[in-house]
Amino acid sequence: MKIIKSTGELVEFDTDKIRGTLSRAGATLEMIERILKRVTGRVTEKMTTRQLFSLIRRELRKEGRHLAHRYGLRTALLKLGPAGFKFEFYVASILNAYRYKAQVPTHDLIGLCVNHEVDVIARKDNHNIVIEAKFRNKFEDTVKLKDAMATWARFQDLCEGYEANKKCPHFDEVWIVTNGKFTEQALQYGLCKGIIMIGWSNGDSLAKLVDHATLYPITVLDDLHHWELDRFAAQGLMLCREVAAGEPAKLAGRVGISLDRMKKIWTDCQAVVNGS
Repeated sequence: MKIIKSTGELVEFDTDKIRGTLSRAGATLEMIERILKRVTGRVTEKMTTRQLFSLIRRELRKEGRHLAHRYGLRTALLKLGPAGFKFEFYVASILNAYRYKAQVPTHDLIGLCVNHEVDVIARKDNHNIVIEAKFRNKFEDTVKLKDAMATWARFQDLCEGYEANKKCPHFDEVWIVTNGKFTEQALQYGLCKGIIMIGWSNGDSLAKLVDHATLYPITVLDDLHHWELDRFAAQGLMLCREVAAGEPAKLAGRVGISLDRMKKIWTDCQAVVNGS
């Protein structure tokens, strides 16, 4: 049986791939087999991957809302758009959770030739990193060769600016982080130049980084409003684990929403993080 990807490509319906994504969300082997049995009987020829995703997520919710939230990670990342500004803060939050000291710069950095608007800078073990956060609005969108080349050119100009006038921090390496994928040429160029490439599922995997330390964005919550996301982002609270670690009353005052609403968000974040 074939299904239709978002690119329009026809591919075989793959139960092993579904098993992998359900396992990533935290479903047990028994849950996975129950879900697959229910889903397989309802898959139709040329069903779209979006329809299949919705079907699986509905069945997963029957096993546990927190599992459905986790399973929706990729869609949750799309909610950080459309401009990608919140994605930059999310990337910084992930790095901070991995014990980097990361931030979104509030001003341009001075290169040798021009000033540069940099997405994220990070430091760990006296090692400075400049990071391009490449947000993509669609699953099928990619980071291409020209993007990797532009990132390398920016990195070089910043390094040369530091050597010439010391008006820019010294950077030891450059990363590209994206919720999309890299083209093969972009990956080849990045490997050649030593760029750290973190994509959804190729390069170093963003999904694995998130799952390994339960760094789910608060946008995995189905009922989070755009204005609420804006307020959480303004306070640098982009991770469910950051919300779950706080006290609802203090968080409500900090974010500027009602205590009852914050208790609901806090409870859902607790479930996502703790897997229950």
